[in-house]
Amino acid sequence: MTRALDLTPELLLMSDDISRGRGKPVQRRFLQLLDALEAARARYAICGAVAMGAHGAERYTKDIDVLVEAADLEGVVARLTSTMREIGREPATGEAKQVRLRGKRARTEDAVDVDLLVPVDVVEAWALATAVRARAFGRKVDVASPEALVVMKLRAFLSDPESASGAKHRADALAIATTVKLDREGLRAFVRSHPDLAAELERVLAAPPPRGRLG
Repeated sequence: MTRALDLTPELLLMSDDISRGRGKPVQRRFLQLLDALEAARARYAICGAVAMGAHGAERYTKDIDVLVEAADLEGVVARLTSTMREIGREPATGEAKQVRLRGKRARTEDAVDVDLLVPVDVVEAWALATAVRARAFGRKVDVASPEALVVMKLRAFLSDPESASGAKHRADALAIATTVKLDREGLRAFVRSHPDLAAELERVLAAPPPRGRLG
């Protein structure tokens, strides 16, 4: 039987902060986000580390990343402004490609930030188009497929392979590939026209599982 995808454990992991002795308001923030996405009838996919956790590759994260159809972005932002404030927008003028929001009353160490991301290339468009159904706190939610997450992570690694951030992206891709049963042939078909990406995918698919917990 196929395991039902559930973001709840990963979101609860986000709420844990042993250094502060109290949790972050992750459930409240996520449900506010989900309410806004549903009210705007937005096409979206939860991505990043939260989506990884839904597929069984848990990694602690401090924010929630969401791919949102360009036409739906501002409607989602408008519905979130009753409880959240914008702390970043790229580009600053014109049609936004990324909007970062934070709870109006949140201090920096308390923040559960939400990043709304418009697909800017064929990889992100594919991730949005191939989103799969999951659950979180008893609600239905759309999440990026593990195949899309692997490609997004490898693309991010290849854009900056010498940095610590790039290394983390590759480690994430490896964790997904060794945790989840992937559609390998579908992955190979998608990256076939991108030689660097195709070569890195083969290295990841052939690698042994990483040791220890991601973080």
